[in-house]
Amino acid sequence: MFQRCLTSSSRVSCRICYHHRREQILSFNLLQFRGENGDERSNIPGQQFQLRHVNSSNKSNSNSNSNSNSNSNSNKRVLPNSLSSLNFKYMETDELREAFRRYDQNSDGWIDAKEAVQLVKDADHSNSSIDRKNCAELKVSAEEIIRSMDRNNDKKICWEEFREAVEHAATPVSSRVYPISGTMLINFTGQGVMVPVLPFLARAAGLSTSELGMVTASSALARIVSNVPAALAAEEFGRRPMLIVGPMLGAMGMLGLALAPSDSHAFFSLCAANTVCGFGSAITMAGCGLYLTDISTPLNRARTMAPLQFAGLLGFMVGPPIGGFIADSYGLQYPFYITSGALMLTAASAMAFLPETKRKLGTSKSQTGSDEVKEGKSEGLMSAARQWREMLKNPDIQGISSVSYVTGLLQGAYAVTTVIYASETLMMSTGEVGMMFTAAVIGMAAVTKPATDFSDWFHNKGHCRSTLIIPGLGLAALATGMRGLEMFPTVLPFTALFMMSHLANACLITPNVTPFLVDATTESQRAQALAMRNMCQDLGVLSGAISLGAVSQAIGVPESIVCSAGLQALVMILFAMKTSSGRQRKRADKMDSENKST
Repeated sequence: MFQRCLTSSSRVSCRICYHHRREQILSFNLLQFRGENGDERSNIPGQQFQLRHVNSSNKSNSNSNSNSNSNSNSNKRVLPNSLSSLNFKYMETDELREAFRRYDQNSDGWIDAKEAVQLVKDADHSNSSIDRKNCAELKVSAEEIIRSMDRNNDKKICWEEFREAVEHAATPVSSRVYPISGTMLINFTGQGVMVPVLPFLARAAGLSTSELGMVTASSALARIVSNVPAALAAEEFGRRPMLIVGPMLGAMGMLGLALAPSDSHAFFSLCAANTVCGFGSAITMAGCGLYLTDISTPLNRARTMAPLQFAGLLGFMVGPPIGGFIADSYGLQYPFYITSGALMLTAASAMAFLPETKRKLGTSKSQTGSDEVKEGKSEGLMSAARQWREMLKNPDIQGISSVSYVTGLLQGAYAVTTVIYASETLMMSTGEVGMMFTAAVIGMAAVTKPATDFSDWFHNKGHCRSTLIIPGLGLAALATGMRGLEMFPTVLPFTALFMMSHLANACLITPNVTPFLVDATTESQRAQALAMRNMCQDLGVLSGAISLGAVSQAIGVPESIVCSAGLQALVMILFAMKTSSGRQRKRADKMDSENKST
């Protein structure tokens, strides 16, 4: 019994000594971490060696629980915030691999502390907290960078460790997406208010179907003219000014629609007011598209666009019934007054809450990762026409541009096909038309989050996003064609088919168009690539409103709906042909990656 108590007492004393020794070790560790955070750093010779020696003995004497914790911590590879100015997380895999090879100066497949000094120098070009002339400080910072990404504690990082650290930083969606989504929610709600009202306002003023198509097309024509200048202005002055000026112009245009006379001058007044709305919309979308592109990475592009897409869907969900109710209750002009006020609130909220996101591109290849990014610093001097010629040689750009065109064509045709058919053939009121749009948007909002998550997952698995867009185009064309053929000429089936085409867009087309376009272009091309997408969509709106409005007046509204479905089917075939080589490249790259990993 006495021997057991003695043994137990000795164990307790050993544990006390062990914990006392561990407290001393932790105090040394705390001092070391304080130094990493910028406070005083000890320069006692041999201290780091003693600390590593003690830590290694700790690992051999610690229990299994602490071993598992240390293993999990050592397996974490984190990209230091000090390297954020190098924009690694915004690079494609090829660009990132090239950047790794550049910093691997002796080409042995590893970046050690000596080579990481160049990382510190390049990342610190805009930060004066570290003196470049102090070699000791540079060496300590380089060692900290290596430790943050080193998995097996061999004091150097390989390509896999570097890539996984960057991917870990690039996967989360930036919180900056939410302020712009809230701002754009007001913008889209204001636009949604006028969707079911403008055709009734034009009809009340005595306009024909073709004249209504021209009023709708005037906004698209203004956007076509201003898309490229708006993109250049966003590159020159930043994204935030575009998100302030654009909604203000839109508010002025909506006020003009509300004040338009109902006499012989109605047509010209409505066209002029809607043209101003088009200028405001082009400026707003140029700033919005580049804003989201700035904060997205190759691993989260679809998810970064998702909150904006959801804001648009929510705005168009609540806007049409509000607009229809106000028009039925108070008059056709009042929804436009409300829209004007909402757009002014959008401009005010952008001024108050949105930060600037335009990145300053590096001035050397060490800071950018590619020669083309280097050219981005003088984007304003680059010819937009030359960029367009280069991009239009890419079959992927040709294919996705055709998709944007047909999407705009259907949007432009809604006023002269779907709304006219619903109101004059199915005898639906303004409020009922608004509720039909709302029902479709509710379904789209429900599938937005899983659709964008799946898009990023599908792309990150090595597949091409075009594989998702093609069946979406087919389903949407089928639903549109069935509406035009009057297979179910009553309100509920017509609404169900309308929702089916919108759900196909929300699940398979809309979440993939912009990410596909951004993936197919370089950073220096993206401003004009987004302008090209907007222009193709606006050309579709223009041609859809005018041509299908003329078809509706000459032949009939159902025939016009069938024509739009046929055009969508043709674009599906064209897109599949143009993007076939891209899908083959993706499959080949995936197979090469799998072979290298095995």
